[in-house]
Parts: sequence; structure tokens; C-alpha cells
Amino acid sequence: MNYRTPPESRQAVLDALTAQIAVLDASGRIVEVNESWRRFARENAADPGLEQGVGFSYLDACHLNGDDDPEGYGEKTQAGILAVLAGKQSEFSLEYPCHAPDQPRWFMVTVTSLGNGCDGAVVAHLDISPRVLAEQESRRRREEMARAARLNSVTVLAGSLVHELAQPLAAASLYSDSLATLARQQPLDSSRMLAAVDDLRTQVARAEAIVDGLRRFMRRGELRTEPCPIDKPVRDALELVMPLARRKSTRLEISLPPMPIRVLVNPLQIEQVMVNLLCNAIEAIDRVESTVRIVQVLVESDLREARITVSDTGPGLSPVWADRIFDVFETENETGMGMGLAISRTIVEAHGGRLWAEVGAVGAVLHFTLPLHAVEDCE
Repeated sequence: MNYRTPPESRQAVLDALTAQIAVLDASGRIVEVNESWRRFARENAADPGLEQGVGFSYLDACHLNGDDDPEGYGEKTQAGILAVLAGKQSEFSLEYPCHAPDQPRWFMVTVTSLGNGCDGAVVAHLDISPRVLAEQESRRRREEMARAARLNSVTVLAGSLVHELAQPLAAASLYSDSLATLARQQPLDSSRMLAAVDDLRTQVARAEAIVDGLRRFMRRGELRTEPCPIDKPVRDALELVMPLARRKSTRLEISLPPMPIRVLVNPLQIEQVMVNLLCNAIEAIDRVESTVRIVQVLVESDLREARITVSDTGPGLSPVWADRIFDVFETENETGMGMGLAISRTIVEAHGGRLWAEVGAVGAVLHFTLPLHAVEDCE
């Protein structure tokens, strides 16, 4: 026996749903809407015809606010509806902003084929503002914690960077004095003066590079990714940590593959991960006054991901600490905050990778991976 739901029962079901629902026929015209749809239209001063809905072309409605839709959400929604109505896909979904004057709002529109031999589709708009706001707040908190971790890294590097800056500044002062002396001599020796100017510029550029590297590292690092060779943030981190390594009499070694490995990352945040791992390794070596003082960085890849390994000749990780080093406020370093590795793991995982410690190795060995960048990712 075939049973067909009475129209009034079907309408009652639609009205009970909190999402704004519109049922379309095969041409994209509205044949039914629910109470949530009508209420939303009234509260947002929508076109009167759109409030009642029936007979109104939903495809035309997608372009009613074209001037206020620079991202083309209406056009994308129209294309999705047409694809579902034509049977090219069974469903379509899109998240879009729809801010009110007094509050930010986001919605998800889903378009689903009626199916069961019926031509048409169901369009539903669901308010996802609480989820989006929670994600934004979570992201803001992660960024603030990452900034705090960077500040802690700079505290570790501060003494070495001050010492590193003192050298080019002292040399620049010396070359300035030499220029003043040469300028008073008669006749003027232009070739010696030009040579002194070049030397002065070199030292100033060296000091600027140190300051620029520190300024770049301290910048707020939102997770905006870009394709880049993984060796760039790795080399930038090594350059930033080099003064600390020299001060602690530790040699930094790096092994790179012959061909560049491209990943889709935020270079600044991956640099932060590297700085943290390198600083931890150098401090571990210095803490126990190891006679062999080497930190090695190995970069390699397989078909799916890049792997970066940082190993040192320090005391290694005790079994007790191996399970705790990625927890916030857990650290063996008296000068640390216990945030670096926790934030580093968060950053790596946000990029789709993994960060872990190798237990039982001689010295500490930490690995992290990042997915490779495929050409189609940017098409």
C-alpha cells in the first residue's frame, strides 16, 4: 500500500525544523517554505515575495544582494542548485557570512535532491555562528599562546643576540672613525674612503639582518599557508639560533636532500617549531656539559610527507619525561615556561603533520612531519 504524507503534516514537519527550509521544483521555483524561513525573512527585511516564498524563483534570489556579495557566494549557490537539479550531484553545501548590524553571523546552505523519482531539491540554511565563533576564539587563543612561546624563545636567545649585535655595531663604529680620519687627510684618498664605506655598509647590513630576523620571528603568526621549500624556514631558524649555538660552543649540522621539498605551510610558524627544537637541544647539551656538542638537522621525504629530525648529543629523554614533554607547563629546563613543545605540536598538527619524540635514543631525537605540497593544491 502506498502512503503519501498529507500536505498539512508535511508542512508541520517543516515548521518544526530550526533551519530555514525551501523546497524547489525542477525549475528552481519555491513550492514550500517553513516558518523559520518566513520568520528570518521578516526579521531581515527580505523581499515580501521571498517571505511567502511560493512561486518565487530561488535562482533569481541568489543575485538579489549581488553588490554586497564580493566573494560570489550567491553565484556559487546558484551553480550548486543547478547542478543538483540537473542530477550532476546529489547534494551541495557552502558556508557563508550573513552579518547582522548588531552581531556577526555565519550560515551553512545545503542543497539536497528530493530523490525517489521526484524532481526538485530541498534548500536548508543553518545558523553555524556559535561554531564559527568558537573556532575563531580557539584560533585566537592558539595564536596568543604561540606568541608567548616565541617570547620565551627570544628570552633564551636574548643574551646571544645582544652579543651578536655588539660585533657589527662595534665594527661599524670603527669604520666610521676611520672615515672621519681619512676625510681630514690631504690629499683625500678616495679609494681608501670608498673601501671603508663598503666595510661600514657590510657591518650595518649584518646588524640589520639580525634585527630583521628577530622582528620577523616576533611577528603575529596567523595560520595562512603558502607553498614553499621546507629548507627555507629550517635555514631561517638555524640562522636565528646560530648566536646561541656559538655562545654554547655547539655545532649545528644540517643535511638536505638534493632536490627541494615543497610543502604548504606558514613559514613563520614552522620556523618557530624549528627554533624551539634547536634551542631545547642546545640547552640540553649545555645543561649536562656534554663533551661532544652537536645538534643535527635531517630533512627528508617520501611520497606523501616531509620529515624533519632534530637530534642532539645531550642526555636524552628519560622515560618519565618522554610522555610529558608535550604537555603545557611541563619542562626540565629551569629557564623555560613549558609551552614550547606543546605549542610546536599544536602548530604541526594544524598543518596536518605530526610531532613526536623518539624514546630510547642516544641523546634527544624529535621528529615532525608535514604533508607535501601538490601542484593541484593551488589550482
